[in-house]
Amino acid sequence: MARDPQATRVGANLRGRLAAVKAELAMEIAANLREACPVDTGHARANILPGLNGQFAEEAGSGAYDAGVAAVVGAPLEAELVVTCNVPYWPRLILGSSKQAPAGFDLVAIDTAVAAVEQRHDGLSIDVSGSDVGARGAGAAAGLAAAYSPFGGEE
Repeated sequence: MARDPQATRVGANLRGRLAAVKAELAMEIAANLREACPVDTGHARANILPGLNGQFAEEAGSGAYDAGVAAVVGAPLEAELVVTCNVPYWPRLILGSSKQAPAGFDLVAIDTAVAAVEQRHDGLSIDVSGSDVGARGAGAAAGLAAAYSPFGGEE
C-alpha cells in the first residue's frame, strides 16, 4: 500500500517540531541548572552539560558545552537527551551542602524549565514524573520526611 505523500509530510513535520521542543526543554533545563548552581570555583557549573545519553560519562573539558548543544539541537526525536553534571560532589550540592543554594535547587530548576516550555507552547503538557527527575524528587521527599520523623526515618 502506498503512503499518502501529504500524510508523510505532516508526520515528518510533527516529528521535527517535537524534536525541536525536546531540545528546547533540555537547553532550558541546562540553563536553569547553571544559573541556580552554587559557585565556588565554577567547576560544577561548567560541567552542567546538555547532550545525548552517554555523551559525557566523565567530567568534561573546554568545548564540552558547545558540543553538547550541537548534539541536542541536531538530535532526532528518538534520541535520549540528557543534562548531566559528573563532578563527584554534585550529589552533595543538590542536597544542600552549599549555603548559596538550598537542597533541591535542581528540582526547582527543572520544574521552572518545564513550566517555561509549556507556556511557550500553549497547550503542551510535559510529564517528567516517570524519569530520573521523578525518582530524584521522590527520593528527596522521602529523605526530607525521614529527617523530620520522630523515629529518624525508621518505622
